Amino acid sequence: MKTINRRDFLKLMAAIPASMALSKALSTLSEPRQTLSSPHIIVIVLDALTARNMSLYGYPRQTTPNIERFAERCNVYHSHYSAGTFTTAGVASLLTGTYPWTHRAINIKGLIARDRYTRNVFKLFESHYNRVAFTQNRLANYIVSQFDESIDQHLPIKSFSELELYITDVGFSDYLVKFRSLDDFLLRVSPTQGSLLLGTFNKYRKENAFQKVITNNLQYNREELIFDIRHVFEGLESHVVDLDSASLCYFHLLPPHDPYIPTKEFRGLFNDDWKPVAKPKHPLENIQSNQFLNEERLKYDQFIATTDSALGAFLDEFEKAGLLENSYVILTSDHGESFERGYLGHAGPLVYDPGIHIPLLISAPGQSTRRDFHSVTNSVDLVPTILNISGFESPDWCEGEVLPGYGGQPDDTRATFSMDIKLASAFGDLSPITIAMHQGDYKIIYYKGYGTKDSPYNKGLFELYNLKDDPEEMDDLINIETAIAQQMQEHLLEAYRSANQAFRKK
Repeated sequence: MKTINRRDFLKLMAAIPASMALSKALSTLSEPRQTLSSPHIIVIVLDALTARNMSLYGYPRQTTPNIERFAERCNVYHSHYSAGTFTTAGVASLLTGTYPWTHRAINIKGLIARDRYTRNVFKLFESHYNRVAFTQNRLANYIVSQFDESIDQHLPIKSFSELELYITDVGFSDYLVKFRSLDDFLLRVSPTQGSLLLGTFNKYRKENAFQKVITNNLQYNREELIFDIRHVFEGLESHVVDLDSASLCYFHLLPPHDPYIPTKEFRGLFNDDWKPVAKPKHPLENIQSNQFLNEERLKYDQFIATTDSALGAFLDEFEKAGLLENSYVILTSDHGESFERGYLGHAGPLVYDPGIHIPLLISAPGQSTRRDFHSVTNSVDLVPTILNISGFESPDWCEGEVLPGYGGQPDDTRATFSMDIKLASAFGDLSPITIAMHQGDYKIIYYKGYGTKDSPYNKGLFELYNLKDDPEEMDDLINIETAIAQQMQEHLLEAYRSANQAFRKK
């Protein structure tokens, strides 16, 4: 009998949960498709990876040695920012090339506005590329599922995983309706149960399953999904090897998103005396002590190192298979992660750099040298850049610009925006809101709509930082560099007013 090697086994296992999605793909691919000799475009998103904790960008702990090795054959962007502070807004901006105040996927479980969700990168590559999407994050899957008519292969969340406890799968028609009514409401375990009977049953079902996982020493778990990141990368590599036409792939993995669970070999890493700069607690997020934040930071750094190791093995296999010679490989994140000012995590009202400064590395086919770019860029720039390297024009609704190194030019006068609007209505004026605007070396932050009516954070409060001189954002210059402050305030407020007015005119 012929033996089955690990790669064949992973292909078989991936095919079972992905069968519903692949049946759609096979029917689509059986139709005439324009065959291109173009390289693959492979976007890899590592969830909640802040550039501020990556040794690639100068962090004192050696968290990303494999990414640094990969960087030697990449264009590396040092001042790249997410347009949003959490997955929904960040992914929607990355895949549409528009800011949250335009696409309106601004709430935690939000969706892109109905008249705008067809404006996405998959639709723009229609009839030119095979289009593949896979995400382990259910919030990202909400957004990706809106694009299903433009995706040839939408692999289920559970693909390549050890255990999955969701009921609804992407193979179902009306996936979003079914998922929200079943998994996200009736079967919900926390913070409250939609159905006392079904929620309680599901709670014990999960606890029993997770206990088996703990007993078997599997390290990765996130709500209803248990996986080993190495196996997920192996499955994705095998999947790409089998693609027989030019493909646009979006691969979104959960690590290093919380819970921070490094494997055993990385748990003792970074037990050092290094301490980050102690920063005062913020009035809007006065929650955690610095000691607790530093303890969580250590686990996060160890988890980044775990993720970096698995990614390094994946890239090595990619190279052995010759895929780096025929692919654009794009590595980035959907948002950052905070361990300062009393705030842990993301999706809060703070837009300091740890929460929005994300990595961006792009390796072109056959690239063998590194190029570094320091001008400010934003996640909305990915769509126009991907279009440009494929020979397509950007649509007029796209708010990003082509990245330097791929047809765009460094521009220190350009303003880019990052924002948190999750508490506002997606159907009206945007408040409460926090907006960060980067322009050259400067960054201005605007808070609006928080607290009581007499609070400065309600009326409208600005902060100004020179990131070149003060990368830790400790010295507020709003009342010191008044000329720059006024110019940036006017620019930000005009953009904010225009976004609100444009939506009212719909």
